[in-house]
Amino acid sequence: MKFSTVVVFIAMSTIAGTTVQAQSKDEAKYRKESEAMRKQVWAWEKPQFNVREVPAQYNNASKVVLAHHTELTADSKSKFQFYVITFGVKKEQTLTEVVREMVKLNDKNAVTEYSELSFTQFQKRSGFYAVDKTTAYVGVRIIKPNGTIKEINADDIILTKDGSNEKQAKVAIPDLQPGDIMDYFIATEQQMTNDLSSKSYQVLLFDDAPILSLSFHGQLGKKYAIDYRSYNGAPELQVGKNDDRDIIIDVEKNNLPPFETSLWVTPGRQLPFIRMNISLGYRGPGRKFFNSKKPGEINKLTSSEEALDNKTSSLNNIYYANYWMKAARVQFNDIESDAKKLSKQQDIKFKELSDDEKAAQLFYTFRYTKLLNFDIDNIAKKIDIGSYKFNNMGINFYCILKAADVESNITMSGTRDWIDLNEAMDASDISTVTNLAGSGKFLHLSNVYDIPFTIPSNLEGITETQNLSFTNKATSAHNDLSTGPKMPISTSDKNAHLENLKITLTSDKGALAVKRSTTMKGYYKYDKQKDLLLYEDYLESERKIFHEEKTLLEDLEDGKKSRKYVDEVKSAFAEARKKQVDAFTSEAKDNFEQEVTNMKDCKTDKLGVRHTDPDFVYSSSFTLGGMVKKAGNNIIVEIGKIQGQPLVVQPEHRKRDLDIHMPFARSIEYQVELAIPDGYSVEGVSALNKKVDNETGYFSAEATATDKLVTITVKKHYLHIFEPVKNWDKLMQFMDAANDWVNTKLLFKKK
Repeated sequence: MKFSTVVVFIAMSTIAGTTVQAQSKDEAKYRKESEAMRKQVWAWEKPQFNVREVPAQYNNASKVVLAHHTELTADSKSKFQFYVITFGVKKEQTLTEVVREMVKLNDKNAVTEYSELSFTQFQKRSGFYAVDKTTAYVGVRIIKPNGTIKEINADDIILTKDGSNEKQAKVAIPDLQPGDIMDYFIATEQQMTNDLSSKSYQVLLFDDAPILSLSFHGQLGKKYAIDYRSYNGAPELQVGKNDDRDIIIDVEKNNLPPFETSLWVTPGRQLPFIRMNISLGYRGPGRKFFNSKKPGEINKLTSSEEALDNKTSSLNNIYYANYWMKAARVQFNDIESDAKKLSKQQDIKFKELSDDEKAAQLFYTFRYTKLLNFDIDNIAKKIDIGSYKFNNMGINFYCILKAADVESNITMSGTRDWIDLNEAMDASDISTVTNLAGSGKFLHLSNVYDIPFTIPSNLEGITETQNLSFTNKATSAHNDLSTGPKMPISTSDKNAHLENLKITLTSDKGALAVKRSTTMKGYYKYDKQKDLLLYEDYLESERKIFHEEKTLLEDLEDGKKSRKYVDEVKSAFAEARKKQVDAFTSEAKDNFEQEVTNMKDCKTDKLGVRHTDPDFVYSSSFTLGGMVKKAGNNIIVEIGKIQGQPLVVQPEHRKRDLDIHMPFARSIEYQVELAIPDGYSVEGVSALNKKVDNETGYFSAEATATDKLVTITVKKHYLHIFEPVKNWDKLMQFMDAANDWVNTKLLFKKK
């Protein structure tokens, strides 16, 4: 469960990118309903939406939220009902949400931000974590400083994606000026089903702009039930019932200061919000077994006991179905059997391996036989391995290890980018990895590039964990629930982006010819592997490691049923290799932030998919533009741009009140060899040298020169995964130094 933006599906049909003059019946119906909705919302009798003035203390703020209000209703006799949404559906199973916000735009940055609104921008203010197929109604109006109000015509809503199941749209806001007030809303509905599940809902009490008035009102019919909890200093919900036994929920906060919400902030651990799990109550048979709530039940949660029980029960059900039942256990015994077979091909005696070595061999066997195995029936999907994501691998690896008599536990924890284990409200808040008993090592697999003995970056440093293991005696016998290990933390050198660049001027001396070798370590690897590593290369590398005698194509050619697919597979592999060149070009452009042309010699030198050889290394040659200028007979090379544009701390973020939660400790290093053209000398080398070093990290640049070559080493290290806010100025010191170094230049002077 995370804070996120989500897509809204809208009940209107136009041609993508255009408006349509001739409306269908569905379009006409939607327009009519949309107009009715706007009349309802604009008629709200809420004094906070009459405020037009901003307090003097916020005069310098880019934008100020004058009022933000949410109405959430379901099966209620409230006068505030949205029949245009719920018409034709079961009203008692429909949650209707209307979010309205009025914001004062004080400068051009705010005008730019709001001059075109997408539905995802609207929806980020919704309290729903995820959105099912829904109808959405939008209203936007502009209030000018002289008090005139201009409403945006619904016909100006333009679809940017028009599919049968998903529609995204945007609204252009013309003639927007500093000093204007934008008043806008989005109304959506969520369908509930009485399957004993709940909808997660959040009331966010923070923004990157000051908020003068923030309020929430919920009114849920007597069939509903809620669990709720406040986080990070958020106020308690005001919860009660009216005479109709509706559940009434209110939150009100005034004069909320702006929060830093984007740069190294973990909202789940640092910013105030309230969570609710909303469900349809159930009194029938098995209520306790399914952990369902009674109609009208209201629970303020203060511990994670229920969430842990739900998680352990869920894992136990998987364990019982997949391992303890002998018929299902076969699939895990198969992994051990395959591991023994593949080990024999490698001249490895599986039985003589240590538990750690067995665990690694089982991991690689599972990945090879279950994830990388070729699927003739879906060749295109199999080639796109970067899109694969896997769930429940903690319990699956536990079962695989148990079948091979390797002792392990399931370690449960919260995550650094969400909440701690003791704050969990439901099972989805709890992450799991497999913990090898006694070794302090872990197995985790969320994509095909993961390797043994690593954990996800969002688990690093977690101190509150619990270990879970199972017996084979009964379906409910998780016989151990004990304190688990502290999760390890990697150092900056383990998560590294290393560039080795050999550079010459092109023949016309107007650009740089670059031979590049890049090494990605640790958490830096995945995105690059996903974009650059070909399935064909990955599969054949693993086949060689396992001493498979034939390549995939040779296997296909030898099969009576598979040989007819050989040409199709060859064609698919060739097409993927062509696309790889484009991927290398895009990656280089993103990295150097300059024009990249003439890409060639693309190669993935090391795949980084084995713990014994974990680095991902790739190389290429290309022409890099945008860094060379002529100055008469001389040449200026803007060498500082070789690192791209480092992170710039914006003025509004230079003063900080929140601790710093980084994705991981990390380092970026450039080793550059720049050839001096014949007939030229070089000036400005000494000016490249710079160093800022403190307890949080460092930036250093060292440069030397001979008659033929300039050698430059640039390093930037973030030493820790976490820094207290008192160290913010120290972090900015070396980040500012890296940004200043962007402007450094070398002069090649004609002799």
